[in-house]
Amino acid sequence: MKKNWRLGAIAAAAAVATIFTGSSAAFADPSGAPTYRALSGVGSDTTQDLNNGLSSAMLSEQTRVAGSYNATNPTTGAIHDLINTRTGGPSFERPNGSSEGVNALKAAKTGTAWRGVTLSDADLQFARSSSAASQWVPGGTYSYIPLALDAVSFAVHSSNTTIPHDLTQAQLTAIYSADNGANVTINGTSYKVGTEGTAGVQITPFIPQLGSGTRSFWQSQLAPTGFGSAVDDAYTGGGVQEHDGSVLAALPTTAIVPFSIAQWVAQNNKATIESQYAGVSITDRRHGAILGTIGGIAPTTGTAPVALNTMFPIARPVFTVVKNAELATNAQLAAAFSGASAQAYTTNRPGPSTALVITDFGFGSLAGGVSIDGVTYTAGDTASFRAN
Repeated sequence: MKKNWRLGAIAAAAAVATIFTGSSAAFADPSGAPTYRALSGVGSDTTQDLNNGLSSAMLSEQTRVAGSYNATNPTTGAIHDLINTRTGGPSFERPNGSSEGVNALKAAKTGTAWRGVTLSDADLQFARSSSAASQWVPGGTYSYIPLALDAVSFAVHSSNTTIPHDLTQAQLTAIYSADNGANVTINGTSYKVGTEGTAGVQITPFIPQLGSGTRSFWQSQLAPTGFGSAVDDAYTGGGVQEHDGSVLAALPTTAIVPFSIAQWVAQNNKATIESQYAGVSITDRRHGAILGTIGGIAPTTGTAPVALNTMFPIARPVFTVVKNAELATNAQLAAAFSGASAQAYTTNRPGPSTALVITDFGFGSLAGGVSIDGVTYTAGDTASFRAN
């Protein structure tokens, strides 16, 4: 079902309207006109900036067709504030991360409640996910459509001289499997691993919030049976948000955390990207975070601008999740995401440029297919990765 949206005076009024449910305000994220878009999406922090870029550049009859709502409030950083995606639609809690985004999409497609608010088919059309489904189901209701290539490394604070800045995947596994207070040997040196406040701790491993696609992916790569008790998703300053170096700034000598390389690149290239994409704003949340190398392989290439090293060993696809049946009934949804020639994978930077939006925002292209751990992911493939 297509969402109704209007231009002109109605859109202008909606742009400044503040919708209240109880005492909480609802904010519309997409920058520029129209305020409400034909396609609305929520979910992953990892791909929010890329989707904002695509929302700015993908046009249908010279009108922006997609609207992407960040994982946290783009102005205040608030978690689970209210958003509203269409004229006359409900105000509902902003989904924070891949799992919440997919769950909200499913609520919309089934007409059920998301965090106490009943959604309808018109409220959401896609979800952003940086992790695969827990189980693929042939012919499943939802398509996880490969969008782009990302990779994940560990990050430490730039002032950190305790933790080696080059680790192997086996060494990272030892760190993230460690119990609180255990010792881990790295290159012949013993390091005490533990939670914040543990006496004598030298490495304090953190992970993002529950429901984070990056958290799920990091666990699948390093600790598939579960993280050790030394690992935490909160510190005295609050919860650990994806791709935000606040925890590193708070604990600069001991903290280590996974970080999307594409997100780090986009934040690093903030000024350049914002000059190229009118109305798109990127928040630099690194707070001194630098990316480590794994097995001597650098996470990035180049200097101006920095780009993802597509040969980095801990690589992953990121996805757009849609209800598969809707691709046959919603032409704008299909044009945006279905097939290798869809807008999401072929749209270039605004202006006279051949640079893809996907690569501008730090990701790699999946055009032609990219093999990761023996599985080939191809941009726009709506059939291979299905789930219920």
